[in-house]
Amino acid sequence: MSSFVGHSLAGLATYAITQRMQASPSPRQTHLSWRWATWLLVVASLPDVDYLVPALILEQANQRIRTTHSLLFALLIPGCTVLVLWLLGKRGTPHKWQSVQVVGVGLSHLVLDLLTGVFPLPVLYPFSTQTFRLPFGLLPSAGRIQFTNYFLYRNLLIELGVLLSLILSLLALTKRAVGLGKRLLLVLAGFTTSIGFMVWVASLSR
Repeated sequence: MSSFVGHSLAGLATYAITQRMQASPSPRQTHLSWRWATWLLVVASLPDVDYLVPALILEQANQRIRTTHSLLFALLIPGCTVLVLWLLGKRGTPHKWQSVQVVGVGLSHLVLDLLTGVFPLPVLYPFSTQTFRLPFGLLPSAGRIQFTNYFLYRNLLIELGVLLSLILSLLALTKRAVGLGKRLLLVLAGFTTSIGFMVWVASLSR
């Protein structure tokens, strides 16, 4: 599984990149946007609520079914959020962008966890208990939270290397104030750095 830091980065990145695609917000909108960004952070890590509520994890045929790590659960809260925003009077372009953000953040949790290539996930639950795991990993699994655990810090470093490089590349790509040539150079540097960390991931035992 990816770490809380990784999921939070994915939430913030989705918010920041899509915000740049919109017109500059007013000061009042900016204040509201921070509250919205906080909610996106909650949604980004929400499937890991099963750590706090073990009853959400099913034991079946010698395997653990993490029911919160399914497409249905990943889209449940975002779908409810979109509905609540609509009921509160949100309409038009702002509502569409917020819908894209919250749905994207919800799905990002499954994507990151699948990219570790370690734990199988019940993506189709409750329609099927079949689990899926990628045969490769582009992200390290989160290390056990223990201050003396070397692997916690190593895996966190690798995860930050992969994700931050990609995020900064995408942010550079959407920064209109910077010339195209410089943007492409920054994107190339970011992707190259990220791939370097992915190669490190590939060398880890699984």
